[in-house]
Amino acid sequence: MTQHQSSITNVFAISPFDEYYLPSVNKLTFEKIDSTSLYNDKFKDTDLLQDNTLHIFVGMDSGLLANYVLEKSRPIGAKYLFVELDEVCELLTFDIPSESQKNFSICAASEFEDCLSKSDFNLFIVKQRFKMHYSSAASSNSHDDYTKLCHLVEKNIQNAHFDGTTAFTQKTFVQQQLNNVSENLLPAQLLKNTFKGKTCVVLGGGPSLDEHIEWINTNRQNLVVFSVSRIAGKLAKLGIISDIIVTVDPQDHSFEVNEAMMFLSHQSLLICAHHACSDIVAQWNGSLLFTGAQLPWQANETNIETIGPTVTNTAIHIAEEMGFSQILLCGVDLCHSKAGATHTVNTYTASLLNTLGNMYEWVETYNNEVAETPIQLLHAIEALAEAAALRPDITYTNLSINAAKVNGINYQHKDSIVLETIEPTQKHLLSPSHFTLSPEQKAIKLTQTNIQIEDAITDFNIIIDEVNSALTICKKMHTANSSSISNLAKKLDNIESKLNTKYPNICYLIKFYGFYEFSHFLTTQNIDNWTQNDINIHHNIYYQAYHDIASELRSMLITANKRLQSRIAEHKTPISFSDFVPQWIEDKHYGRAEIWVKEHPNEASQMTQADLSCIEQLKKNYQDLFKHTATKVVHGDHATNINNAFKKLNNLFKHRHVQGITKMLEYVEPFSTQEPSLTKFYHLAKSYELFLHNKAEASLTEILKISDDMLLENEYQHIIMLSLNLNKLDVSLQYLEKIVHFNDAYLPQYAQVMSIQGQYQTALNLYLNYLDKYPNDIPVLIKLGTFLLNVEEFESAENVFKQVLQLEPNNQTALRYINNMSQHQ
Repeated sequence: MTQHQSSITNVFAISPFDEYYLPSVNKLTFEKIDSTSLYNDKFKDTDLLQDNTLHIFVGMDSGLLANYVLEKSRPIGAKYLFVELDEVCELLTFDIPSESQKNFSICAASEFEDCLSKSDFNLFIVKQRFKMHYSSAASSNSHDDYTKLCHLVEKNIQNAHFDGTTAFTQKTFVQQQLNNVSENLLPAQLLKNTFKGKTCVVLGGGPSLDEHIEWINTNRQNLVVFSVSRIAGKLAKLGIISDIIVTVDPQDHSFEVNEAMMFLSHQSLLICAHHACSDIVAQWNGSLLFTGAQLPWQANETNIETIGPTVTNTAIHIAEEMGFSQILLCGVDLCHSKAGATHTVNTYTASLLNTLGNMYEWVETYNNEVAETPIQLLHAIEALAEAAALRPDITYTNLSINAAKVNGINYQHKDSIVLETIEPTQKHLLSPSHFTLSPEQKAIKLTQTNIQIEDAITDFNIIIDEVNSALTICKKMHTANSSSISNLAKKLDNIESKLNTKYPNICYLIKFYGFYEFSHFLTTQNIDNWTQNDINIHHNIYYQAYHDIASELRSMLITANKRLQSRIAEHKTPISFSDFVPQWIEDKHYGRAEIWVKEHPNEASQMTQADLSCIEQLKKNYQDLFKHTATKVVHGDHATNINNAFKKLNNLFKHRHVQGITKMLEYVEPFSTQEPSLTKFYHLAKSYELFLHNKAEASLTEILKISDDMLLENEYQHIIMLSLNLNKLDVSLQYLEKIVHFNDAYLPQYAQVMSIQGQYQTALNLYLNYLDKYPNDIPVLIKLGTFLLNVEEFESAENVFKQVLQLEPNNQTALRYINNMSQHQ
């Protein structure tokens, strides 16, 4: 967190409900209600007892929230992690009962990033089995330190999830790669260097796409059009049929997101990553090429690579390999638009107001402004820059001035683009008809692939037998004497050497796929300090992970073998639906019925009535897949989203991020009159922007447009600071009178302003009211002493300074005042 003067003080108070708390953390919250009643209401709609979930709490509310949670019952597999400001952790003593120590942890903010990397917590983050909860201080949106803490926690979780999913998504990649072996028969390498010296345009789903549709249509004949899969359907409706559609996402929901493109299979060539969603790949009723390796243990030496991290990166790389000398980018914004939009209109996307409070990265655009972008696109920007640096022979041009700047990619207005003529005969090279296998050719390739799968299953059987032997040795090592340990260790070394020598590619796959499981074998413990028991434990973890992952992969290969046999059966005569239709139904790949009919027109015309009925039902099932209600992206309730937007705004203000605040103003201005919370947001953001531009008077005018009943403590504080700086004492007094109802820490400041106004008795009463509750607050005692000196109450002033010395005998300020007073007596 940014270094700053903390507002946390070592002053505790006791509430009317006999609860100790830090007023600098919780203000007057617990003067009005006891903590149990507050939390019962605050978390009544939140499942704090959800099983197998990591519950992350931002702040402990002086320890009261942690106590509240500790007293709850312990759900199965749940863990509780409290993240607190370092300075608060130093003030609190918290003893966690021994029976709760495994599932209850407290972490200082400075240690949170390291804490998240522990396997105890990281798995929950990666699998998205976590819930965020906010203490009263953190959720009030009025405490600067907790605003920053919220930002730190949310940012670290976002980064941990992104980094962790890389290790976990590789499992999904391998699973889908094996699911696709029966369809990934023709490599994208067939297109290499087919369009040397020509121009293509890669169309992404960014907001700027809508600005260039007319230009693309006008110049269509001299462009090869690549589109990312999610926008292909939209483009078709606008009269632009993509030459090449690229899809890479392995997730199951990808079929639903990209379903509009499935109706373009007769017109466009589909290039899919080797690990693309199998629901798309298996039901694409047209020509298909794949990037990457067909089988996960194969080294890809000839085919075009699958380059990430996004589908746009993959599409651009394919264009590079095809020989294009000029690659235009359109809708490849890699950031939010000026209005805050993330995607082109009428595509699978989300509302601006649902994402306004999300914490993103900031990047510079070609228009020399800043824009927000999620961390995934930040990685995409870095990857594109690296790729462009490797290909100085290619001109990369982005057509959008509002796109994120990428090193090696320049902006150019569309009207100044020069296009080389592409002859129809060359364009015809991309016709799907050029990449169609006959049933006989398919059967041959499927059989060849199946032989490789069956050979791999045999290898896995041998590997698992060897690993079982290793586990038996590990078990013996736990009870073996020192003279036997050496021989047993040599046997383990021999097994490991045999596996790595005979099956290097498959062993690498096992460890790649089981990255997380094998990571438990790693330790930060110094190997020099290992006992024999430590060695035995780690051996067992290693070979157990080996066994479990190898068994899981073997099971997936057996499934792939079964699917391949059913695909081979599709092309056999006589027809036997029972040999392949059950596989379609098991996979829910009903669209294969239409593919089969297209590939076997003669057999389809001679089907029995029963087979015809079966096919028609499968076709209907496939069409029904497109009749679902639109997927709703869940972003939480509206109030939470708006509250997060205020947190983000306050964080930008504390970091003096003027451009970020200006962007949020641009986002919200069109909606600023829709509801009171958005009206407040607009005026507050405008006030912050004006203040950072050194326009204090205008900043005060703007924030005073917000209704008093909607102001929070930090906003009152902003008004008071501005009014005092502008010498508007009447305004500062008006809001000091209000703010003390939120936090009595402002009573001394209120007293100071009253003193300036000449209202000495009121000022004295305010000082005394404060010190009655916090009698050991030395800075305020010194302020009271100084005040009494100014009003010539010398004896009272001396008594106050002596009180300071009783608390802190070497306090130089009090000593100096007393010394001065004695000299003038």
